[in-house]
Order: sequence, then C-alpha cells, then structure tokens
Amino acid sequence: MKGSRKVMVAVAALGLVSAAGVAKADVIERWDMSLTSPAQSQQEVAIETGIPYDGFDIFNWVEPGSLVDPNTGTVATDGFMPSGWVKYLVGTTNIFTDLSMTSQNGAMTWKERDTQGPGLSVVTGDDVTGQNCIMSAGWMPESPWGTDIKQCSDPWQSSKRFKMVSYVLDGPVDLTFDVSATGSSDVYRILQKYGNHTGSRVTGFTQELGFMVNGQFVKASPGDGIAYCAKSGAVYDDVAPTPSTVMNQGELDALMAHGLFGAIDKHHTSTGYFNPYVRANFGLLAGETSITTTGLSQVHRDLFGEWLPGDQMKGGFFYDDDGNPYTDNMLTASCDGAFDEEAAMAGAPNAGCDGQWVTYREDYQLHDYDGDGIASEIAPSVGTDVRAPIPVDDATIAAWMADSLWVPGNIDDLANVNINAYISVAGAQNWPTADGNGNASFTIRMTPTFDASVAQAEPGLDDPAAFVVSMDAPTVVVP
Repeated sequence: MKGSRKVMVAVAALGLVSAAGVAKADVIERWDMSLTSPAQSQQEVAIETGIPYDGFDIFNWVEPGSLVDPNTGTVATDGFMPSGWVKYLVGTTNIFTDLSMTSQNGAMTWKERDTQGPGLSVVTGDDVTGQNCIMSAGWMPESPWGTDIKQCSDPWQSSKRFKMVSYVLDGPVDLTFDVSATGSSDVYRILQKYGNHTGSRVTGFTQELGFMVNGQFVKASPGDGIAYCAKSGAVYDDVAPTPSTVMNQGELDALMAHGLFGAIDKHHTSTGYFNPYVRANFGLLAGETSITTTGLSQVHRDLFGEWLPGDQMKGGFFYDDDGNPYTDNMLTASCDGAFDEEAAMAGAPNAGCDGQWVTYREDYQLHDYDGDGIASEIAPSVGTDVRAPIPVDDATIAAWMADSLWVPGNIDDLANVNINAYISVAGAQNWPTADGNGNASFTIRMTPTFDASVAQAEPGLDDPAAFVVSMDAPTVVVP
C-alpha cells in the first residue's frame, strides 16, 4: 500500500473525481451517467424471481456482514458482495443511445471484486504523482476492501482499466464527461479495455471527440480545445495524424493481451502463448479530434482472421496454479476447431473441442522450474517458425478433465484490446455545451467497424466475416 495514500470516501467509484492536489485547470468532474442504468445484480434477480442463486462456491461466497460499502453503507448479505453482484463475476452498467433508455449499443463492465460499479472513475490529481486519468472504479487489490480508491499510479496489473464493450457493429457508444471550465488546460490519460461483443468480426474502430448537443453528437473541430494528444500535451493533427508506431508503448496503442502474443519485457517474464515474439495489436492513427485504426496485426490475422467477438471465442485448456478458478490461469493448450465452453464444463467428450487439442508450448507437462520440488510451472511457448503446434494426446485430455486444476474454457482475451491514449481538455467555456456558469461537457464516441474490402479470412474459411461453427446432428431421427 502506498504510504501517502489517503483513505477516502470513494466518490471515484461513483464516477466522480478524486481531487487531491488539483491545479486550477479545466477539470473533468465526473462521468455523466444520465444515459446509463445498472443491470440487475444476481441478488436483485434472486429477490425478484424468488429463486435462490445457485452458483456459489468456496471462492465466490462472501461471508454475510464481512464487507460494508463505504459509499452506501450496504452490508454483504446472503453470500453476495455489498453491491448484490457475485464476487468474481461480471457486473454491468448499461449505456443507452438516448433518453428513451430503450436502445443500447454497448455497456461498461467489470469483474466484481476490487473493481466496482459503475465501472469507470475519473481521477484528477493522483495522490502520489498528481497525474490525471480516466480509469476503472474501485479499490486497490492489496488494500483492505473499501479503502485506497484506485489511482492512475497504481501498480501494473492492478485492474486499472475501465472496460467498455460494443454490442452493435457500426453502433456508436458514447461516454460523456462533465467538465468544470476554468480557462486553463489539463491532460488526462485514458486507461481503457475495449471488448468486441457485437457477434460479428471487426476490422477496426474509431474514437471521436465531440459534444452532445440537444441529444445529437456533434464532432469537435480542430481548435475547440478538446483534443487527443501525446503524454506531453502536444496535440495531434487531423491533417497529418500521428501513427502509433512512432509513439512509446502505453502512450498511443491498442494491444491484445501479452499472455497471447508478445516477447518478454520489463513487465512480462514469460512469452505470449500464440506468438513469443510479436505483440498483436491494432495500428492507430491519432488526429486532434479522432483516432482510427489501420488494421489488426498480421500475427493475429494469420491465425484467426479479423477480430473475433466474445460469443465466438476459441477454446483453451488452462492450468489453475493457485487453486482459485476465478483468478488468471495459465493457457496450456488450445482447440484447433470449434469449441463449446458450456459443453466442456458439463464434461463433453474431448472437453468440448470438435477438433484436435494442440499446444504452442514446448510441451504440455508441468515442470519444477523454480526448484521448490513441486511441478507447477508450464513450458514456454515456441514460435511457429521453429515448430508447428503439437497435438495433445487423448489420455492427457482425459486426465485434465478429471483434475479440477485443469479448466477448459474460452480464451476470452481474444475479444479484448487495451487502449492507451491521452486527451487535452481546454477552452471548455467556449464549447457548445458550456452553460455560462463554468460548466460544460464533452463526449468520447467509440464505434466498431467492418471493412470487407480489407478483411482477411480465418485459415480454412472463405468468407472473412464467417466463423468456424460446429453443428451437432441429433442422435435420434424424429419420424
């Protein structure tokens, strides 16, 4: 825990601003949630339907009375978190397209634990560095629950990214932020995870800055004061946009999980499962008022084609090295074919894979690499330039299925990218949303796209928009 951190009432968890040491500048005060509503928690569903929740186990059950929400005073009851969500499961804030609250193109989601609803917070004046950011909401994982609200400077891999998902191809998702207009400028880092839940392949996405005027999105113009910028505050140019290839990692990029693609670096002590050399990513072009993609990297397209949605995931076999299935497990093998997670969890033959289980690692055995006398480490990955993936034999699959430490499941991170960017906030008193009393707002619009003219098909498929689909014939023919 950082010694200088204050234990604060967690206004950040409500989308408000943490304002320790705020300088006089145009300040993002909060996420405007007027077009959002929380989805029903599992506890609310159980109360409404009268059907008790039956998914508790020794890991996600919360002892009644053991946790109290510092914002609301709500106490954990009946095994649920104080919020009513089940620990480790996904919570959701629905994001609607207009005030009718009947149509939505996306949502904010989080894994309920140290990350909390509504899923996003704004930090102005980090309590250690003084930096500003838009990030996830909740508490530091290493701190007592409900204390030490999340800050921009929190350690790497402490769940800092807010996660926004898109449900509709070409359907914009808008995040609007309220700003206190002072006439000065400030820079905010965007720490975002973006998920493709459109049900479709995606070749790219756009991020646009603008204003919500009379319920309509109006894109910002150069010079308006709301702008994408470098970490230094230098504003990008719409006419000559800056490619992500010339920027530092973490300043302007859209990266897939390193556990899937990537070489060892200062943050990662092991290589990516599918490619141990190259990080999969979307190339970006950043202008003053928009960021566009230049395509998904070839290391991903050569294996899977264009970006997959969350409901068409590839299957993996994971080793649970800490005995808790809800924490990050180690990907050891993958299904070369269609995969059915529900069938796999129910004990289906071949663990739900209608093809061959293979591994991109040196082997699929457990090793005692750390010399502690316990074989609990998995082998490093091997590049396909060295050796093709090797099949996992049937006896091993059967043994894994009988062992609770081996878990078949979707490789969910194939549907996510981590987006890093910075925005400059200035001149808010002149925005079309300014009210003359020092208040204004701006909007970040995110839109997933599919361009058939540049799309690449997954190997074995002819249509770039198609998926590998498994069709199970009925076992009994009905006359």
